[in-house]
Amino acid sequence: MGIRNGIHIKGLDKLIKDIQAFGVEGEKMISELTEGNAREIEATAKQIAPFDLGALRQDIRAYTSIKSKGTFWAIEANANGIAPYSAYQEFGTGGLVEVPDELKDMAREFKGKGVKKVNVPPRPFLYPAFVIGREQYFQDLKAGLNELTKNK
Repeated sequence: MGIRNGIHIKGLDKLIKDIQAFGVEGEKMISELTEGNAREIEATAKQIAPFDLGALRQDIRAYTSIKSKGTFWAIEANANGIAPYSAYQEFGTGGLVEVPDELKDMAREFKGKGVKKVNVPPRPFLYPAFVIGREQYFQDLKAGLNELTKNK
């Protein structure tokens, strides 16, 4: 389970274009801030993830993903396949499921087949870390643009 495409930060595209206008220096800044933010989301998710034997925390990972439009950072729970229950911890099961609106499409793939009714309360960890991280990312990029602008 990971946060996927479809979640947008208002104003982010314009901010990135403004930074890219600074050429190599801007691209380097975007790359460094994106990696740092992804790793911070990973660390936050690990801190707040439910803990029993530690498998879930061990299986949260930030990594690069190369797509046709460039290189992207992803943060995923169950990254190594040792915590396949991560989505059920995040969203809950049975009558206790809680899914944030912007994740409804992604969460649908984890919906049970109705074999058992188990009510596990949600214990979100990845989404709250992402919400914190995306706001920080936007603020970091704005500060970076201000710095680039001052230096030119």
